[in-house]
Amino acid sequence: MITRPMLTAPDTARTLEAVAATAKTELLLCLPRLDPRTPLVRAELRNRGIEDWGDLVGWITRRGVALRMLVPDVDPLARPEAHRAAWTRASGFADVVQGNAQILCASHGHAATGLRAWRLNRPRKATLAALRAQDPGRLTPVQRAAPGTTLPARVAEIGQAFVLADGAGCVLGGPLLGTATEGPAPSALHVDDADFCGALRGHFADAWAAAIATGSRSLAAPAAALDLPRRAQSRADLRLIRTLSRPSRGLAPAPQVTDHEAALARMVDAATTYILIRTEALRHDTLADRLASAARRAEALQLVLLLPPLAPADPWDDARARHLQASALDRLRAAFGDRMALCADPAPGGTLCLVDDRDFLVGSAALTRRACRWNTEASALVQDPSLARQLMDSLAAVLLPGRGLTAEALRSAAVWSARLPAPESVTASRPARRRLPDDLF
Repeated sequence: MITRPMLTAPDTARTLEAVAATAKTELLLCLPRLDPRTPLVRAELRNRGIEDWGDLVGWITRRGVALRMLVPDVDPLARPEAHRAAWTRASGFADVVQGNAQILCASHGHAATGLRAWRLNRPRKATLAALRAQDPGRLTPVQRAAPGTTLPARVAEIGQAFVLADGAGCVLGGPLLGTATEGPAPSALHVDDADFCGALRGHFADAWAAAIATGSRSLAAPAAALDLPRRAQSRADLRLIRTLSRPSRGLAPAPQVTDHEAALARMVDAATTYILIRTEALRHDTLADRLASAARRAEALQLVLLLPPLAPADPWDDARARHLQASALDRLRAAFGDRMALCADPAPGGTLCLVDDRDFLVGSAALTRRACRWNTEASALVQDPSLARQLMDSLAAVLLPGRGLTAEALRSAAVWSARLPAPESVTASRPARRRLPDDLF
């Protein structure tokens, strides 16, 4: 069994390429930002004339490996550039594959309805009209096929990011997995374990079936359900953590699996020494309250929080999203005081939660209600004290400038605060009206 965290882009890229290239019968890919033009780093592949990910995927399918690639789409009006980029990437891969290769560019299946969805849609009509005034050749199939004057809002997303070969080896991480080849990188995990990979294959089967159910058509061979003779279960010490929801009436989808909330709650409640959180956003008020309670319960507990240098914009209500994060941070500052470090992450994306040199969670779900309740997300929860200690030491070596820090110092919030800059200050001013639920953010 292999369970190996990765923190640098070269290491992550080499491992991703190796796992994909060694697939013999089946390769499952869900890497939201992977571009076919992304260059490869492994010399043995480049020496064969396989220069980029498009070459690699084409070469894999020519060997007879069955490929299923899910390219997550986003709301075409709230994020038109990201939507167009997803279709461009999917089309680029479709141009190079052969044989039993199925490629879906699909959004989460839930389409918002009802009064609150109508409020979301009002400003979208002008966006769609502006798009339709463009050259039709620049529009995606979704934009061209839009009925009426708008498109239903796609408020949930597919955030998961992993590659899975032959149901036996995988790499998983955050949405930016596979996009960088140099420098620090968002946390990722290489797993070579039949139980975990079997469970991850079952999760992909669920996401793939949901993508087919949206009516999306494969850009290559016709899409078919993934054969799943039995649903494997991961073990307690290496457990698959999922978020999954299904389409429903109203603004919100119906949550089916909310593992992330339960797993994070258990980790925080058991913490006594330190908690390190590396995430793209922290807007989950219930989790923030739980962290604050842990600070009061364990008077020596340290919190190291790594957030993007600039808070990512929210497509639905940026002021509301910023308010939720600022409020969460204010509660944590009040609870932890100088036992909390708030630092700018040089390589944000995805989530890492590391507790007490005991266990850690690595994966795609940001610490928001939307990611923990609505989206399609996948993470791994690892219970291995030795590996947790190594991960903390490695993370400090990659992110903290300077040398010679003791193990105790690396687990001190004051040391992190002194060595890394803080992210941009986020205002906590409350938006004028609260028309949308916190779960949207």
